[in-house]
Amino acid sequence: MKKNGTFFVLTMWWFIICFIIGTLILFFTPDTERISYDENRVLQNAPALSVSSIQSGEFAEKFESFLSDSIPGRRLLIKLSDGILSCISMVNSDDLYYLDTTEKEVNEYFNQTVSASDEASADDGKPVENSDSNSQLNEEEDAYFRVNYKDGNSKILNMYKKSHMKSSAETLDILASLLPEDGKLYFTTMSFPSNVRVFSNNIDIASGWESTLPEKMNELTSDRVVCVDSYEILEPYLKEGEDLFLHTNHQWNDRGAYYIFSSIIESQGLTPTPFDEYSYDVNRVYKGVHYDDYNLLYPLAPSHNWRVFNIDKKEKLHFMNYHVGNTLSYLDGTQFPWKKVETGFHTGRSALVIGDCFTLAFTPFLLPYYDEVHATQLTREYFKRAQLGTSVTDMIHRNHITDIYYISSESSGVNTETLQFHIKKMLD
Repeated sequence: MKKNGTFFVLTMWWFIICFIIGTLILFFTPDTERISYDENRVLQNAPALSVSSIQSGEFAEKFESFLSDSIPGRRLLIKLSDGILSCISMVNSDDLYYLDTTEKEVNEYFNQTVSASDEASADDGKPVENSDSNSQLNEEEDAYFRVNYKDGNSKILNMYKKSHMKSSAETLDILASLLPEDGKLYFTTMSFPSNVRVFSNNIDIASGWESTLPEKMNELTSDRVVCVDSYEILEPYLKEGEDLFLHTNHQWNDRGAYYIFSSIIESQGLTPTPFDEYSYDVNRVYKGVHYDDYNLLYPLAPSHNWRVFNIDKKEKLHFMNYHVGNTLSYLDGTQFPWKKVETGFHTGRSALVIGDCFTLAFTPFLLPYYDEVHATQLTREYFKRAQLGTSVTDMIHRNHITDIYYISSESSGVNTETLQFHIKKMLD
């Protein structure tokens, strides 16, 4: 009996302690957007309580995530967990990538672009002859991204159906039509490091890589849209052995982003500021045996940086988080729904950058060429019109945007519903 009584007391105190901790978390966690730089994501805030959210189960789901994201010492626990996993995990750097999209889009993307045989051998660096991808490709209508080998074989890593390209081209044309007559929309996407290394890790047997997507997209879009061939731009640097992609994350590094930026700026008849003329804080970050150096640049002129919401409400942001080595260090991370940088330059032009996390390292280089640089991420998961308080079209006109840059990974590119359909809805 005494044993049962002791067990009851221990159980009761366990529930009481958990209740007290949960209550303290609920009342003392700040009701502002919190970012985990270690996990590269926005943490869940305390959810709003309503009858509909309780009935749908949304409140319980978000509240569980909120408690998990608010546990005291969670950052230390995550680092300890990552350290243990890195010692025993079989995952290598080529597997470390992330898709900024829904599960449905991921499934459709891989079903439409990667055959089972290609997916199974995506990182082996060997050419595949007569694969399903090759047999399904109609080179007259469709586009592809492939690695070519010195023995005459090739390996297709991505395919793009004409119907997908056409829908995406319509979206780009609609965006470009919102600009003044002399404005341009520059569009490019890039594969994740896992695909890039199929080429860069096999320079001895690979003759090069190529994408027919930019040419096909330029045929489908108006003269207001310029489709940039990022693969062609980066190829010579990769052949020289230059490291342009991250080993601890799923994006290009600042060098890779700079080469794309400088090519676009040169096409406008302008001179890009040399990479080494900027001042940087360099943060080295390790993940297991792999590491990356993050070059966090200082702007060439004093800038003012804002998160914009409710049309014209502003919250001050840091230009960079110089204390953290992460892709979210750039421009103080992902800030929703809209970001604005007053650059300190006076050019009479304003730019809007649209894309996913690939834009974070790219955008800072634009500052010397515009009075203002705006940025947003137009995906269903991250863009909420209610937060912005108006339409994207109104924001483009309200801020006198003269150029748009759509810079992203394949996760929000031509083969996804994001570019084909969802952005059109977000413009209204």
